[in-house]
Amino acid sequence: MKRTVVIAAMEREVRPLLRGWQRVALDGDGRRLVAFERSELAVVISGIGRNNAEKAARAVVAAYQPRTMISAGLAGALIRSLKAGSVVTPNVVVDAADGSEYRCTAESGGVGGGGVLVTAGEIAGTDAKAKLVEQFHGLVVDMEAAGVARAAQETQTAFRCVKAISDEADFVMPPLKKFVDTAGSFQAGRFAAWAALRPWRWAEVIVLGRNSSKATTALCEWLEKNLAADMPPAQIVTLNRSGLLDGSAPVTNRNR
Repeated sequence: MKRTVVIAAMEREVRPLLRGWQRVALDGDGRRLVAFERSELAVVISGIGRNNAEKAARAVVAAYQPRTMISAGLAGALIRSLKAGSVVTPNVVVDAADGSEYRCTAESGGVGGGGVLVTAGEIAGTDAKAKLVEQFHGLVVDMEAAGVARAAQETQTAFRCVKAISDEADFVMPPLKKFVDTAGSFQAGRFAAWAALRPWRWAEVIVLGRNSSKATTALCEWLEKNLAADMPPAQIVTLNRSGLLDGSAPVTNRNR
């Protein structure tokens, strides 16, 4: 059993946190997942995408029976006030695929923050981000949190979410989707080869790399601090659309 398990899409998102942790293998619905363990904590790498995150979360429950699961990783800003390196702890997660909504109710002494995170089916560019704001009133977009939230609700496991901004609202993303394989792994070598042949894209690739590094550092600092604080569990419930619009989901974030 583990007190808390963090689920991240890619190892590189949480690598600074994992120095000194024990690397182990975890069975996850027919595929081997990479996990890292330290005392009563664990970090599991799910692969990119909602379905991969949900499968990993179910494997986590079966293997660790955790008190709390945390969906952690990098995300895109949907509003201009969120800058690279901002750490956001949303209290509402919306699945863009079917409109399912989940609220994580922070208790006294637990995770603060608020606002809406939208889990999308693919990496969101500027046009897609604008639509997510209009449709869901979102602050942040990722590709995994709703999968973890769904598994947490169905297994009655406490759920939290923390994301760090790697791409700002108006940032023009390279076509990263084509470099994600069916297992949810990002093929960095193929992407580097693609970028090397397109010098007119070098500036945005450099900015994305720099901002991703800034976000990774901020995320891991947040996790190190708050995991050590032994966060109390939070109850996860579904809510109706009215719950997003009545002022009960306050917006807060921490800019670095």
